[in-house]
Amino acid sequence: MTADRPSRWRRGTGHAAVLVAAALVVAVTPASAAPPARAGAPGGPTPGAAGIGDPLFPDEGNGGFDVTHYELAMRYRPDDRTVTARTTVSARATQALSRFDLDFDGNTVTGLTVDGRAADYRRDGDELVVTPARPVPRGARFRVAVDYRADPAGTHHCAPANSPITSGWLPTSDGFVTAGQPSCARSVFPGSDHPSDKASYTFRVTVPDGLTAVANGAFTGRAEHAGETTWTYRQRVPMATELVQVAVGHYTVQTSAGPDHTTIRNVVPTSMAGTLGPDLAVTGPQLAWMRRQAGSYPFATYGVLAAPANFRFALECQTLTLTSAGMFTALPRSYWSPVLAHELAHQWYGDLVAPARWSDVWLNEGHASYYEASWADRQGYASFVDRMHTAYTHGDTWRDRYGPVARPSADDLFNEGVYDGGALVLYALREKVGAARFTAIERAWAARFAGGSGTTGQFVALASSVAHRDLHGFLTAWLYGTHTPPMPGHPDWRTDPVG
Repeated sequence: MTADRPSRWRRGTGHAAVLVAAALVVAVTPASAAPPARAGAPGGPTPGAAGIGDPLFPDEGNGGFDVTHYELAMRYRPDDRTVTARTTVSARATQALSRFDLDFDGNTVTGLTVDGRAADYRRDGDELVVTPARPVPRGARFRVAVDYRADPAGTHHCAPANSPITSGWLPTSDGFVTAGQPSCARSVFPGSDHPSDKASYTFRVTVPDGLTAVANGAFTGRAEHAGETTWTYRQRVPMATELVQVAVGHYTVQTSAGPDHTTIRNVVPTSMAGTLGPDLAVTGPQLAWMRRQAGSYPFATYGVLAAPANFRFALECQTLTLTSAGMFTALPRSYWSPVLAHELAHQWYGDLVAPARWSDVWLNEGHASYYEASWADRQGYASFVDRMHTAYTHGDTWRDRYGPVARPSADDLFNEGVYDGGALVLYALREKVGAARFTAIERAWAARFAGGSGTTGQFVALASSVAHRDLHGFLTAWLYGTHTPPMPGHPDWRTDPVG
């Protein structure tokens, strides 16, 4: 977050306070990048696995199929503040399926079909186990339609205990927003809830006249009928489930032209439009700056959704970063402007290229924290080198407490070693290869794995290739070592003693 994950407010040491966040969709992921799905036994249809086998969260995602497209149709009822919905999951079977699972938690299922035929289904924890009327042949494309009702204010427990997000639904005074990182999208819609399993999306959200609905991607139209309006959005570039954003409320949508033919779309509470609009004008300059670091902006739209709710994180929902409106009124620009740069950087690092496994999350948060610190330095808010020096002094303590940068534990996935420790790895790489080669590596990573996911090993191999030198030993020590290696160019830097 400030992920791009569900993030935590924290105050830094030796630099301005920053928001640490996780930067929290399916076919098109390179086969080498995704954890392998367990194949069915030869000889006939067999059940798909309940998860894709992520080393940290083995039950996340689903085996036996790849999702290619989600269609989410929702209707919000303000009288009882509930949502009725149908999610249609389009997928391709990677094995002959006698049954399969969808990740789904906390909603009341009212009907389910596979290719238009009623199918049997049952709950197994947060898994929805589906048995189609006929087995699905290997290689076949099929569609699962799930009808359900949801209460955004209901109680859900869909994330690790240390996560600030406990439900994919976040109620507001006049509607709701969604926040899926790391594994809470299953509270909102059924699917394959792992970042390596990406797909395109269509959103159709029906609300009473007077309310506005927004979602990821490009706005494609609205239709009014009998006192209601249906808002439609399309996200064509594959997206991870954790990055889905659907919001309903009294919003004003402010649009302008951005670089690379991008439409800037900021969404603010109508009552605060005059106040937050000028603040969010920073979006254009940040986009222009970030494209010089990482390459052209990869999506058609980008903006910030400032929700009228109190939560202490920011989340890099693809094309529409989620923040609390209160962040802008309670904290100085020197705080929230770098936070917005962090979430914007996630659009390349975490969104366009997702982590193939959750242990690769430093590729999201380390990059976003690096560019957050760079933007703060550029604006005169805090010294980039001072922040890296401070992170270096804590390096051994973080490795002792949380594990190596690229080997976090499931109990504390979004930790300081992943955020600023990950940024420190990138700074060490830049000091090793020089600024020009470092920028070339950053651009090549976003271009090479665009629309898919990548592993730490693939990043190391790509960095070596672009730099024209073997960096495996150097980066392995920084990413997996139990002690912080010497910093190139700074022989005087020392780590604080552990404990």
